[in-house]
Amino acid sequence: MRVLVIEDEVRLSGLIRQALEEEGYTVTTCLDGESAEMAASSATFDLFLVDWRLPKRSGVEFIAGRRSAGDQTPALLLTAFGDVSHRVEGLDAGADDYLPKPFAFEELLARLRALTRRAAAPRTGDVPLLRVGPLELDPDRRLVRLDGAEVPLRRKEFDLLELFLRHPDRTFSRTDIARAVWGDEHAVAGSNALDVTISHLRSKLTEADPRLPLQIEAVRGTGYRLRDHTAD
Repeated sequence: MRVLVIEDEVRLSGLIRQALEEEGYTVTTCLDGESAEMAASSATFDLFLVDWRLPKRSGVEFIAGRRSAGDQTPALLLTAFGDVSHRVEGLDAGADDYLPKPFAFEELLARLRALTRRAAAPRTGDVPLLRVGPLELDPDRRLVRLDGAEVPLRRKEFDLLELFLRHPDRTFSRTDIARAVWGDEHAVAGSNALDVTISHLRSKLTEADPRLPLQIEAVRGTGYRLRDHTAD
């Protein structure tokens, strides 16, 4: 597994590199956001390990930039910020998980293993397209089309829409969604990351087609579901 470690504290960067290499990872290190962007643009990585506070370009800006470029490499954000708003900002930018500083290396390795397992979910090339009304999702190519036009989505938005399209009209609890999309039922506890992700997904679909008959509905006291109102 190839990991890009972006950490401006030289000592910590060296310790992370040593710990990962002892576990069999191939590690590239960068000390600022700009050099990290150059590295990510010129090579392929399996994981990004990104500090929030970086010179020249923050970790959140780096992740958001990669997502805008279509790079869905799993990203773990390291942050010294303890408040919910910062964690939500990082997740909204496209981070797949976050780890507060200071941290135990055992937990760091466990979180990277979890991201690796989710990213390694098998895609055979024979996975059928998911279609509901004018909406089409390609699980292999991670593409979404609405009325034939591509709709760019962030990683969590795509995973959330895939969950709904696989089970239209099924109501999912917040715990169900957190487990399926974030890989951990506690990942979004105490934050509004799930609600923000749903809001952004709704906005992008509505912007692409204001008359779209598919709606992500909140089911009071239960969770969310995707409803097709074509026949209404």
